[in-house]
Amino acid sequence: MAVFVKLIPTAALILMAASSLEAQAAAAAPPACDAAQPSSGNAVRANISLQLALKDQKTNPASAAKNLGATVKMLDGPDKDEAARAYVLGSALSMWMNMPNVGLAPKRAAVGFTSNPDATIDIPGAVDSLFKIVEASKPGCSYYTAYWRGGQQAFLDLVNGAIAALNAEKLDSAQYYATQANRLYSASPYPAMVLGNIANKRNNNADALKYWQLSATTAGNDTSYRDVQRQVIGNIASVQLNAARDEKAGKAAQAASAKQAAATYAQLIAIPGTTGNYLYGGRQNMQTALLIAGDTAGVVTSYQPLIASPSSYEYQDLLNSAVAAARANKTADAAKLFEGALQVNPQNRDALYNLGVEYLAMLQYDKVGPVVARLVAVDPGNPENYYLAARAYSELGKTAKKGTPAVAALNDSAVTWYNRGSKLPVEVVFTEFSPSDKELNIAGTIFDRRDKAASGDETTTAPAKKAGAAKAAAAKPKAGATFPGKAVTLKFDALDKSGAVLGSKSVTTVELQPGKSAEFRVTIPAANAVAYRYSLSE
Repeated sequence: MAVFVKLIPTAALILMAASSLEAQAAAAAPPACDAAQPSSGNAVRANISLQLALKDQKTNPASAAKNLGATVKMLDGPDKDEAARAYVLGSALSMWMNMPNVGLAPKRAAVGFTSNPDATIDIPGAVDSLFKIVEASKPGCSYYTAYWRGGQQAFLDLVNGAIAALNAEKLDSAQYYATQANRLYSASPYPAMVLGNIANKRNNNADALKYWQLSATTAGNDTSYRDVQRQVIGNIASVQLNAARDEKAGKAAQAASAKQAAATYAQLIAIPGTTGNYLYGGRQNMQTALLIAGDTAGVVTSYQPLIASPSSYEYQDLLNSAVAAARANKTADAAKLFEGALQVNPQNRDALYNLGVEYLAMLQYDKVGPVVARLVAVDPGNPENYYLAARAYSELGKTAKKGTPAVAALNDSAVTWYNRGSKLPVEVVFTEFSPSDKELNIAGTIFDRRDKAASGDETTTAPAKKAGAAKAAAAKPKAGATFPGKAVTLKFDALDKSGAVLGSKSVTTVELQPGKSAEFRVTIPAANAVAYRYSLSE
């Protein structure tokens, strides 16, 4: 799903990652690293110069540059303790990248080398090579080299530069910056994530999956990167699900991709702390993948915890799972899940309508009327809502004992509900329901159906066909009927889970004629609404 294909939104997120590196020392006793405190050779004096450069880096850049040059000069050649030399020299070169007008590939002389002074030096590559010497011989020092690799402003600038270039569609520049960042600190999940996004923009799914998997693996090693882990695993699963939907690939390939996607979405859901769209969107897509793969048992397994404890889940998760159960022809499970969704969100129009449909399919006609009564209280402008009840009462009339008052009462109810739907002057269809922590956006289309509402007398016998068939068979308007242009006003209330009104707003269409329609959109200042209701007026 496109929802998972996101970039790091701001530099602040990267800076937070760097802060986590600096905070590691406070979290637990740091491991020993004698390379960071050399006791012999040129590395001892060089380390003193490095510390002076660190002290002056922000307040006196000129002094810091002088001390960094001295550090590099003293280590321009072998030393008694090569691990200590590599650590101090790598640290100094890392700091050089932060200094103004130095860049990533300066002349060697510019950073203090006396040997081969006119040649350029690839600083990210040199830093990586030096620290690999340290990390291989003294694994405990990796704790400290992480700061010099990924905790410096240069690393942050590279990653954010890659993001800015990617957002500007400058893919070659983005590739360069992200590659350099990845060389400096491959233990950070951000460079690989950006490289995956670059490959994705280039329609290179193989490379995108490779880099996203690297990012996911790295992120999985540090709980502070949970959001990155969710994002890249979601990206991987999205590519796999798209492949499963590709009919050109053939049934076998589609099934294989669907199984991969289902497993990857399951991995996403299982990440500790996963909530919101990552959870219910991930489960929805996992269920879609399982359906493509023909794994009905897997679909059933995926929603069993929701049936067992609906109050522990968000209504959207319950609603999505109910739809999956219906698609898997598990009608009873679908009904339980729609019921669960309504426990959490009693005014949800989608859950109410679909629960009515499932009750009809289960021949539980006596349950339909009460559900439809709740439905039309929030969604009074859809004829199909009324036809659900008409069908249910009609079926109940067929099963009642002939010749009893119950038959007439049930048939009367069927006729009443049918006429309420068929006589609606408009039909309201919704295309958007987008709640947020600030507002609720609702959009849709209003169809003028006054010609259908005025077609002949009211029905006086119970409809024998399905609601859709009865609607389609409506008579034509009486000859000579004319209808003046008429605007329609909808008043919306944004609701919370308890049904309390969070905010209200009205919208009025242009004047309509029968057979014509008008789109509408309304924004209600209401935080975290979960449902809405509306009323119609002309």
